[in-house]
Amino acid sequence: MQEVSVSPRMRGCRSLQRSSDRHHGERRLIEDPNGSPVVMMTNERRRLVVEGGERIIDFNHKAFKPVPEEGIAMAADAMRRGVMYRYQPPSKEDSLTARFEKTFAEYMGMKHAIGTNSCGSAMYIALNIAGVEPGDKILTNAFTFHAVPSVIHHARAEPVLVETNREWGMDAEDLDRKAAESGAKVLLMSYMRGHVPDMDAVMEVVEKHDLFFIEDCAHAYCTSWDGRALGTFGHIGCFSTQSSKGMSAGEGGIFVTNDDEYAAKAALYAGSYEKLWQKHYGLDADMMDRLQNEIPGYSMRMHEVTAAMLLPQVPRLAVIHDIHVRNHALLRSIIGEHPNIEIPSPHPKAGNFHDTMQFHLVGMTTPQAEAFLDVAKEEGLPMQIFGIRRNARDYRSWTYVDAHRDDLPMTVENIAFAVDLSMQPHLTEDNVRVMGQVVLEVLAHVLA
Repeated sequence: MQEVSVSPRMRGCRSLQRSSDRHHGERRLIEDPNGSPVVMMTNERRRLVVEGGERIIDFNHKAFKPVPEEGIAMAADAMRRGVMYRYQPPSKEDSLTARFEKTFAEYMGMKHAIGTNSCGSAMYIALNIAGVEPGDKILTNAFTFHAVPSVIHHARAEPVLVETNREWGMDAEDLDRKAAESGAKVLLMSYMRGHVPDMDAVMEVVEKHDLFFIEDCAHAYCTSWDGRALGTFGHIGCFSTQSSKGMSAGEGGIFVTNDDEYAAKAALYAGSYEKLWQKHYGLDADMMDRLQNEIPGYSMRMHEVTAAMLLPQVPRLAVIHDIHVRNHALLRSIIGEHPNIEIPSPHPKAGNFHDTMQFHLVGMTTPQAEAFLDVAKEEGLPMQIFGIRRNARDYRSWTYVDAHRDDLPMTVENIAFAVDLSMQPHLTEDNVRVMGQVVLEVLAHVLA
């Protein structure tokens, strides 16, 4: 991937609206007179692998983003010097982790960022700061990755699952109803796969019920509502740097807030002790002195090697965001009018990262949907459906919480045939056209 210099500001993540021509009928990838692949209509259909044909996909659409060379060099240097513990450098100016925290906070337009060893740790710390005690009820998404209910379980609290709409965002009406019925005072809301609910309606519910609002932004880099970055709406925002996310370091998390006390507590919960908080930027010295021995340390710190990998990825976010938006629009133009595909449109106020695509298979049976997955995998295009095969994003598979027995008809309907397709930023437009062709060909085979 080409590295370019981009100002590390949230406004650099632009929501580009690009359109491509719609194509109808069967598609086939051919070359134009200039040698460039294009999708053309044809009445012929290529033989698929299951029919004795050959794959046309020779790339891995799910391959994770590489660490920039600058990050590799900084990480290797830290390892060679044996300086991997975040508090090992003599000052915050010498600490890669402190520098990364400062850079990311500035990028988000927030006062504070605290690095952690995972997004789950950041959320767990946030629940502790919110004052969650065993047995407390926590409002959260019925559709999200199982790490979210696992964090609630880790805090020995009980999730109250809120319904999911057709575009896979939290349903604000059900949130209002569940907040009133449960008496829960904390909302831990995920932007699963970067899908944005009606944030105006959500914030009305938050204010109405005086909820402590924690945003799970694991999938919400460069994602916004009415021009405002997600992660800045709640009391606390939590980001992930696991390899499939917008910034990739294998594992890692980022806790962001504008509240001085929440930041102070987060540094201590993550594992600062004695006077090590002096190696953070922006923490209040008097507050840290007061809280230092009142907060337990859970050893959830980010380390220097992780920070080294992440530092040069902050400016890269704007670059890959543009790629994602273009590729998502192109794929939508190729498959979006198929009668058995429904791609819900985001809310007009939402700006999305678009590093994945989700679509509903409509008018199909479960065996047909499973056949679609199996045949596509043979073609080199593995996908998943959220509502089948014990998927970790299907709340009915979370048997470690009582809420897995809840009757949530909207969520069940909206994940039942919801296909999940990864679109990593190394993909070229030609790759995307081939992916679209394969999706349509596999559908034709399954529905024949």
